Amino acid sequence: MTEDVRNKPLEMPRQLKFIRVFLWIQAVLNVLVSALVTSLAINELDHGNEEAGLALALALLGFVVAAVLIACAIRISRGSAWVRPTIITVEGLTVIIAVIGLINGGPITQLIGMGIAIGIIITLNKPEERAWFTR
Repeated sequence: MTEDVRNKPLEMPRQLKFIRVFLWIQAVLNVLVSALVTSLAINELDHGNEEAGLALALALLGFVVAAVLIACAIRISRGSAWVRPTIITVEGLTVIIAVIGLINGGPITQLIGMGIAIGIIITLNKPEERAWFTR
């Protein structure tokens, strides 16, 4: 038996199972918030507030992010090579957006999402979890 075959994990690491749950939670929350913002933005646009167009565009982006998170949550169990960098990118953007929001006086609750995103990034960079995606 070669060294490569012995080192390949057969079952998804437990921490990746937790990450999969968090990805689903993030995706559902993105859909819910994006639906709410879309509804509010359309209402504002109907009443002549053209500035609501930016909110609508960001809400549509939220739906795209949710779709990406769902795709990653589905494919993480297979160890697809594109999943790890995609998740790290999305979570990195989440951290950046949360920091910008906090600097601009946003709610302190953004720290929760930022903490989850940082935890996911750290976990995906651990050797056992990284090996899952390079099988």
